[in-house]
Amino acid sequence: MKKIFLFLLILNQFSVLSQTEKLYYFIEKDSLLGVKNQNGKIIIPAANTMDSFNYDGILKDEIKENLIFFWIVGKGQKVYDRKGNFLFVPYMLDAGFDDFNEGYMRFVENEKLGFANRNGVKVIPAQYNWVSTMNFGFAGYCNGCYFDYSKDDEHPSLVGGIWSYIDKNGVEIKPAEKRNHPKDFETENHKFIPYQFVYNKKEKQILDFFEKRKNQIIKIYKIDCLKKDLYFEIVEKPSDLEPFYKIKTFEICDQYFQGASETYDECKIFKVSADGKNFFVTYMDLVDHEKYSEYVERKIPVDEWIKKN
Repeated sequence: MKKIFLFLLILNQFSVLSQTEKLYYFIEKDSLLGVKNQNGKIIIPAANTMDSFNYDGILKDEIKENLIFFWIVGKGQKVYDRKGNFLFVPYMLDAGFDDFNEGYMRFVENEKLGFANRNGVKVIPAQYNWVSTMNFGFAGYCNGCYFDYSKDDEHPSLVGGIWSYIDKNGVEIKPAEKRNHPKDFETENHKFIPYQFVYNKKEKQILDFFEKRKNQIIKIYKIDCLKKDLYFEIVEKPSDLEPFYKIKTFEICDQYFQGASETYDECKIFKVSADGKNFFVTYMDLVDHEKYSEYVERKIPVDEWIKKN
């Protein structure tokens, strides 16, 4: 019994140590970029990367992300975990790596696309020729489609194939012929994707906070049209990585439906503490260093932000 207790104690201490391990970028041979822990152990070997980093600025900053992105010359794009294990190849856009949307990002495997979460777990297998980002709890996909570069090399159109939709579990969604819920999403061919969100009592109370302030927020966003509305949906829940609920806004203006960009739209993503008592609006602030600049998330209490605006 004592041996079992001692083993569990050691295992627990190892778990705590692994969770608190600090990681940093390092430079080798003037230009090769890698990752070490606080003890100097190499986690990701130094490589020739195409990342547009100013090395002098990032070396002193601790890497706090759960996933580490590298673009290695001659080997392509790679995503690693904090132990240095290769996880997957990220989907690439013109601006760089695919962003997380509603807790999911796209990855590539055998020339097909799938979804991974913030822990690097492949939650939806790579089985689509193309798939959109997650938006309003679902994504559109096509199989058998391809990019037609004949008319536009820079912005080719997707043509052909079979198109449909999946939910956040990868289950195919069959659009209905009529609306069964006020928030069912109407497609271009006037069919309806069932409303995807389900909440418990605590989560409903969180959303009620925003519903009571909806008209004020609509004025701040300057949504000006005949038929206007604003939806608030919880798209991510508290985790070890982020101890907040993330609330995403969706603007409805006549026939126009727009989900907030979780990367670029200022003050259109909200965060709520895990206990459901502190409510914040977020924006990105460009922090200038002498040799390096980065965007840092800032939070403002929602009622303070409303009063100010």
